[in-house]
Amino acid sequence: MADAPLRMSHALILTRLSSHDHRAGITSELIGVTSEGQSLLVRSDESQRVNVALLEHQRLPLVVLSDRLLPSTEADYELPAQALISPIPLPSAEVEALIRSGREQTLLNQVREQLV
Repeated sequence: MADAPLRMSHALILTRLSSHDHRAGITSELIGVTSEGQSLLVRSDESQRVNVALLEHQRLPLVVLSDRLLPSTEADYELPAQALISPIPLPSAEVEALIRSGREQTLLNQVREQLV
């Protein structure tokens, strides 16, 4: 039986992101806030740091797609270390302008419609 294809099913706009946990000089977790006011924990583990490494130096705000978004006891949601994520290549200035004009939900709705 073949594995089911991975499918991006979640879209969010990260407006803030900061280091949450450091081990031996390496960031192992990030904590962020979405445009919808939800807190987001981005995890890594010893064998999978790519999501933290990808996000920790991005210019914000940033639109991100993910195949997994889990409830968390430490934040509203968690992106586990094994989640597949993909930033959408929109300039942060354009995303910021949409947020300032109150149209970030329109952007998220349009992106989410494409994920169905």
